[in-house]
Amino acid sequence: MHAELPQLAAKSPFRWSVAKHYALLAACLLILACFLIWPIGLLLAEGFKDIQEDGTSTFTTSHVLGVFADPILRSSLINSMIVAVLVTALSLLLAVPLAVVATRYEFPGKSIFAALLLVPLILPPFVGAIGLRHLLGRFGAINSFFAELGIVDPANPIDFLGGSRLWGVVIMEALHLYPIIYLNATASLANVDPAMEQAADNLGASRWTRFRRITWPLILPGVFAGSTIVFIWSFTELGTPLMFDYYEVAPVQIFWGITEMASSPRPYALVVVMLITALVIYSLGRFA
Repeated sequence: MHAELPQLAAKSPFRWSVAKHYALLAACLLILACFLIWPIGLLLAEGFKDIQEDGTSTFTTSHVLGVFADPILRSSLINSMIVAVLVTALSLLLAVPLAVVATRYEFPGKSIFAALLLVPLILPPFVGAIGLRHLLGRFGAINSFFAELGIVDPANPIDFLGGSRLWGVVIMEALHLYPIIYLNATASLANVDPAMEQAADNLGASRWTRFRRITWPLILPGVFAGSTIVFIWSFTELGTPLMFDYYEVAPVQIFWGITEMASSPRPYALVVVMLITALVIYSLGRFA
């Protein structure tokens, strides 16, 4: 009996440690439920709520289905999808070559180069959009400089962004979001066994062949995961389209709908559609 007491005493700190871990987990889940899940649930409920004349509400899917029937909302969803696809593609074109250079080559100032590549993560995309508008806008710095030189008429400056608002949004978001793919690509490249590439080199494979047949398939899961995040981020981005006056996207339609028509279920239904789309894309990136 007395011999078992030291064993029980030894087990008690372990049990207390496990209890603390469960308590911390419960606190985190409670915070998550109160400040994330509950607000999202209330928001989604508005998209499926049908207010009756007597003030009661019933469940309905007509508002969500109406999003696809409304030409304006349907077009905004398509435009948001186009923006997301273009931003993801451009981010890939920027991030993957930079990741290869940062992981496969040695050169002076490499650490500074790698740090500078992550600078865009410090600021949100719409901040860069404001700066670009001040630079390329009708009364921006470039037009002011041209006016001083007498190249353009100050009363009729060049509208650099007038016909390219879509591409302005795409370029600005890609320049700010490519580090997400870059970080995933560098982590994946660091885990690639160099012996496999060396064996292919010994067999006469060119550098491009080694990358296409060996390196790219091995890093594809990590790159795909980063691309999923970039796609969802650009699909739901509000600030940059607003800064470029590109209003034909779903986030802007939601913003206007909630601020101008607080009693309308349409913007909430559009939120439901966007959230479902984002969850599907995330699931593909997480489990595919």
